[in-house]
Amino acid sequence: MKIPEIPEAQYNKLVSDYERKTAKSKKLHEEAKKYIVPMGVHTYTTWHRPYPLFIDKALGSRVTDVDGNAYIDLFLDNGVSFIGHNPPKVREKIAKTMEKYGIHLQLCEELQIEWAKKITKHYPSCQKLKVVNTGNEATELAAQIARAYTGRNIIIKLQGHHHGWNAVLSYDALVPGTGTFFTKGIPENHWENIIAVPANDIDGLEKTIKQNPKKIAAVIMEPMGEGTGSLPLKDGYQKEVRKLTQENDVLLIFDEVASGFRVALGGAQELLGIKADITCLGKHCGGGIPVGVVGGRDDIMSVVGSLDPKAEHFGPVFPMGAFCLHPLAMAGGIAIIEELEQGNYFKNATLRAEQLVKGINKAAGDLKIPLSASNTYTVTHYSLAIEYNINDMDTAMAALNFNQMVRFGLLLSDPGAVVGLPGNMYICGVLTEEDINKAIFAFENCFKLFKT
Repeated sequence: MKIPEIPEAQYNKLVSDYERKTAKSKKLHEEAKKYIVPMGVHTYTTWHRPYPLFIDKALGSRVTDVDGNAYIDLFLDNGVSFIGHNPPKVREKIAKTMEKYGIHLQLCEELQIEWAKKITKHYPSCQKLKVVNTGNEATELAAQIARAYTGRNIIIKLQGHHHGWNAVLSYDALVPGTGTFFTKGIPENHWENIIAVPANDIDGLEKTIKQNPKKIAAVIMEPMGEGTGSLPLKDGYQKEVRKLTQENDVLLIFDEVASGFRVALGGAQELLGIKADITCLGKHCGGGIPVGVVGGRDDIMSVVGSLDPKAEHFGPVFPMGAFCLHPLAMAGGIAIIEELEQGNYFKNATLRAEQLVKGINKAAGDLKIPLSASNTYTVTHYSLAIEYNINDMDTAMAALNFNQMVRFGLLLSDPGAVVGLPGNMYICGVLTEEDINKAIFAFENCFKLFKT
């Protein structure tokens, strides 16, 4: 079976309908393109054809665009807004902190201690924390810490696992197994100390470690699987990796930027019953204010030091950052963790994810559309349900094109649905059954576009 396509004449009709529905967004996008790359948006995940929406209001599980159209939000800021957009208690906590400190304070304040205690309470593997500004920075720093602590240079990553766009770990993340970069502009020899191995192949990982004795600093992975579960890891694989790394004196880094405080309070480590040596967090730890975290054992984190040679601890790793430990991020993080501790968000979000997956799969089956949906707890994905070579760039791009068309089709419903790319859907803890039913209806309408 071929990857479905929409005929050009029909696509042009859809574009005309969309332009009528979102005229103000089109005008704003034309203006934005004059100043912002890529294509007038801040990140490729926000882009969709023929142009992205501009949002006027976001509240709870819904967003409203500048033309007054309502949408069920299954994108949720790349999963950041797990308790919904603009939650009152988080907003209040940030506002009070702003009244006290202003927009920014690059000096110490008590919130950082309260916030750090919250993180370490739910992540016992993180005895000490280094705060940075993004998850992308966190993974880059984690690799540097692992190399400094072990005195070794090689980092092993799993093919296709995404650890940010940084120049340390973006190798082999775009299309697994092709050896392509996630981004250009990085010298070829930069990857001499990165080895990408297939996921779920514990024998292949062991062989790679054995072939490089005393050279491997760490293994880094998304513990729920590629794309945080879009290609899940087989049961027991994570524990096999943990055992293998311990036996060979190799550090294990869990990149929980997407799963931390999103699948459970203690993230994947709580669900799997595994302690990583180094943990990367982000997204969900700042209540919507950018933040990243590297946490780990006391001895490992001791390589992060000060620039004062007479201080208690001097070097050898000196990560900078003017906005690290930003008080607004600390306030937001405290508020959102307290909400998660008191509410029933994880149970509700997992239930809604299961309902959405069931509804999408039924609609696709009824209309004979080769698409399937799945969820890993609160993170949901849809993808082609046909055999194609995911390791081939051409077919991978054809699949991406299909995802783009599904994304565009969802926006044409009333109400529409906003999803991520490629095929990512993040389910928040305040989505209702009514929201899910409307989202399923949007998928049904989208699938019908491929049948006419």
